[in-house]
Amino acid sequence: MSADLFVPHPLFSIERRKHDAGHRMPNLHYHNCYELYILEEGHHDMLVNDSMCTLAVHDTALLKPNLFHQSFRNHGCSRTCIYFTERFLQLYFTERAVNSLLDCFDRTVVSIDKEMFPRLKKLLLLLEKEDISDSRNRIFIYLAEILDLLNHSKSPAKPVETQTSPNNIDLILAYINQNYDRIRKIEEISDQFFISKYYLCHIFKEATGLTLVHYINNIRIQHACSMLVNTSLSILEIGMACGFNSSMYFCKIFKQAVSVTPSEFRRNAQ
Repeated sequence: MSADLFVPHPLFSIERRKHDAGHRMPNLHYHNCYELYILEEGHHDMLVNDSMCTLAVHDTALLKPNLFHQSFRNHGCSRTCIYFTERFLQLYFTERAVNSLLDCFDRTVVSIDKEMFPRLKKLLLLLEKEDISDSRNRIFIYLAEILDLLNHSKSPAKPVETQTSPNNIDLILAYINQNYDRIRKIEEISDQFFISKYYLCHIFKEATGLTLVHYINNIRIQHACSMLVNTSLSILEIGMACGFNSSMYFCKIFKQAVSVTPSEFRRNAQ
């Protein structure tokens, strides 16, 4: 599978990176694990499924499995990402404890108090030093402490908005996510919001960094991946159900996004 759309991760991993101003994650993507995106310095925008948000310093984005997201309009930042699966938590905690730890993922963004951030920073440093291959590692303890901290942190004081909100980008994203399988022309979207096709394309690209066609196709491919794994429908049936008007076009776009054909993807997932 390509990193373009679906990014697989192990049971647990952590990475720290710094980005210069102007850096942009090249592709909208999703993965099969939970992600904590902890912003230690700077600020930037993030597209999460069908909404947009702005992350400020000490904010954490909480991303559930199989949730489309992409960072962009970066103003220079330092961030740490923690990836883990529910299975990883289940190795150490009861079902009730796991559900409690994951409660924080009911929110998309939380802000860590300035007084509490040093504690989070210490836990991140401890996590980085742990060796997951060592059976005596304390990763699950530090991760549980971080999740507990997030559960007791507040959402941003004000609704998370971006300067593009007046152009109804969130409403447009929601409309596409609800109607991706029925949309045949861009004009169908522009008519819905009483704006011209050209203005729609302009504000969408300006707000998300993506063309409308690219975004719609990615939404369709994500749903197609799920159907390939979880149903016995034929390739043709899945392509049509996801809004592609021919199996040839579906297979072409699918391979561009995932680097394998739909049939290969289904075989690899078995």
